[in-house]
Amino acid sequence: MPSPACRPLETAYANGRRKEAIMPTTACGPHTIKDWLATPVGEHWQLIHGNLIITEETADNSSLAGEIEVELALYLREERRGIVRRNIAFSFPGIMDADHEGVVPDLCFIPNDQLVAEMLSASTRKIDLKDKVEIYREAGVAEYWIFDLDEESVRIYRFGENRRTPFEIKSFGDILTTPLLPGFSLNLPNIRRAIGLE
Repeated sequence: MPSPACRPLETAYANGRRKEAIMPTTACGPHTIKDWLATPVGEHWQLIHGNLIITEETADNSSLAGEIEVELALYLREERRGIVRRNIAFSFPGIMDADHEGVVPDLCFIPNDQLVAEMLSASTRKIDLKDKVEIYREAGVAEYWIFDLDEESVRIYRFGENRRTPFEIKSFGDILTTPLLPGFSLNLPNIRRAIGLE
């Protein structure tokens, strides 16, 4: 029987209108890290609970991730605390089902993948809001940001403070800070303007 990740994902609606959604292609498992690493270079494959899933990044999400990456990179250039990278593949050897989990976060702060960020889309909603919360929590990721363009919000998980629910939810009218990056602030109204939401 296929795992829950093999079920079709729902189409998203925003402001009463159907949003363009690129549905993921799923190769139901069981698959392993070895299978995941053999997927074609340049394609956005992830291994979620033994299922290989390919998704495509929307133009809006790509713009959002790019703006956030620039802000993090500017901070990290001055502070020399690490680097930020987009779409880098990770597996987590220390987790219980490590051979069946491999993710590609939209953004991650290195070293030690302490902070990951995902841009929510119709094709990845269930994966980002449920499956990756479980994977990142078990892997010891300190903080997980989920940006939702439709709701203009950011769910912030700080697993050391609350392992089950978001620590807080910010709107795109707020300033986002994190104890992981002292002195860093992400001006969400500026990001909103930069990607053309105003």
